[in-house]
Amino acid sequence: MFGVVVCPHCKRAKGVELPKKTTTCPCGFEVRVHPSRLKYETSDARDLAAAVGRINAELRGGTEEVAAIAAKPKKRSKDAYARVVAVAAKAGDRRQRVRAAAEGLAKEFVLFSREDWSRVLDMLGIPRVDESLDELVRGNVVYEPKPGYFRTV
Repeated sequence: MFGVVVCPHCKRAKGVELPKKTTTCPCGFEVRVHPSRLKYETSDARDLAAAVGRINAELRGGTEEVAAIAAKPKKRSKDAYARVVAVAAKAGDRRQRVRAAAEGLAKEFVLFSREDWSRVLDMLGIPRVDESLDELVRGNVVYEPKPGYFRTV
């Protein structure tokens, strides 16, 4: 469990682990961690950093400015094939794009079929789908644990 306390000396928020009784503020003041002084409580450490920033902004009166400046997270595509193609398209030459496509498919599906493979390579504009897959099998980049299904090494 984590919490946010505010230093009574410099008025800055600080994230703390709740089992601890004291914490030292960057200004040097030792702050007692008491349940009545907690401004926020969470079990997620990632959420803690955002909470400290938000409370610091509230204390300084700048929540609107922080909200305007804060980067909005990019929405993740729901199409797994589109995600694989987006990563593979950034790779260098044809060989690197083919390998990146195989690694992306294995990451998304663990086992991928020839249909998955041909769909991704068609979206990338790479011809000779079967030859590309056979080349990866010969190069020990992918293997066939079940007939018709492949996985990266």
